Amino acid sequence: MGVTMPLKTGLFRESVGMALSSLRVHKLRAILTVLGIIIGITSLVGMVSLVQGLNRSMAKQIRSLGTSTIYIRKHEPGVFMGEMPESLRHRKDFKVEDVIAIEDLCPSVKAAAPVSYYMAKVKYRNTETKLTEIDGSNAEYLEIHQLGVSSGRSFTKEEELHKADVCLLGQDLLETLFPSGTALEHWISIEGKRFLVVGEIEKRGNFLGQSLDNFVLIPHATLKKRFGSEIETYIDAAPLSIDVTDEAIDEITDLLRRRRGVSPNAPSDFGVFTEDALMDLYHKITGAFYIVMIAISSIALLVGGVGVTNIMFVSVTERTREIGLRMAVGARRADVLAQFLTEAVVLTAAGGAIGIGVGVGVGWLVEKATHIPSAAPVWSLVLGFAFSSALGLFFGIYPAVKASRLDPVAALRYE
Repeated sequence: MGVTMPLKTGLFRESVGMALSSLRVHKLRAILTVLGIIIGITSLVGMVSLVQGLNRSMAKQIRSLGTSTIYIRKHEPGVFMGEMPESLRHRKDFKVEDVIAIEDLCPSVKAAAPVSYYMAKVKYRNTETKLTEIDGSNAEYLEIHQLGVSSGRSFTKEEELHKADVCLLGQDLLETLFPSGTALEHWISIEGKRFLVVGEIEKRGNFLGQSLDNFVLIPHATLKKRFGSEIETYIDAAPLSIDVTDEAIDEITDLLRRRRGVSPNAPSDFGVFTEDALMDLYHKITGAFYIVMIAISSIALLVGGVGVTNIMFVSVTERTREIGLRMAVGARRADVLAQFLTEAVVLTAAGGAIGIGVGVGVGWLVEKATHIPSAAPVWSLVLGFAFSSALGLFFGIYPAVKASRLDPVAALRYE
């Protein structure tokens, strides 16, 4: 055993050396042969880098929305694709009374708020913003979404009750409308309706490339009064602590089923979910990218593998006399088989290494050019290298077997 292992190691090193020597002699041919493998591994590593980077960014941004926020909507996210079916379109709207009931009758809920949305441009003197989200809610909205007021105050219960024309501005509006001073106690205009600024909301950042600071917060009843009572109402809530989120969801679900008259055996005609549901939906979407990525990579790798088989046949033909000479001086068929298999594996592994480098580089360039994050996990690099090496073993075995079965005498006579 002590003699056999060094002998096998020496033969392996010799085979690798001969393979590398062959690659150096035929550089262009080798690159053209493994071009498909390079493209396939580049696609694999590049796409994985971008998707993983987006996954990390998405998770971070979703967490920034408030890890324990509970959203109550007419349906769960992602339950339909394309046009909304009629069964969801005509579900009953939520009411402010539902919000009060949730706060009073759900022990695990700390706060709840009605939420309605409207889109309009905001104007101050001669300056007008781009299309801005107008959020109608109550003072608990800030607590639920963990938003701070950097200056001023939130609106009071009396202002909510009397549908006062007061508002709080997000940072985008402050930068656009009041670049050099405070917005407090100034009147802004939304579609000709005047609102007094009583507070400035702290910066929130971006989510999926969209600013979270391009919004105005006004009392919910005011939004309905000024912009239309038919605007839909949703509900946001916060549990007493993140540990009782599931209990809060169960309590809200049971309460709303009773209030909306849902029979015990019927499914709920609304959805109650947290940011986790948004993350699950995102993973389902990115799963489709993985399928497309695997399909593209597989085609390129198959083309590359066929090219390896072809070039190995050419190599066997070119080196027939060499094979005959080696076998005449004592090389076994297994040695010849190992030599050509090693050459095929080294060829595809080199292509895989180039593809990995190019894939990581593509991800880096995309990140620099578009600010889309990229992150190449170690497993993707190991998988790409291992798969490219396995291709050489698979597609190189038939030419190697053919080389090992050559008749030494006939090989020596080959011209």
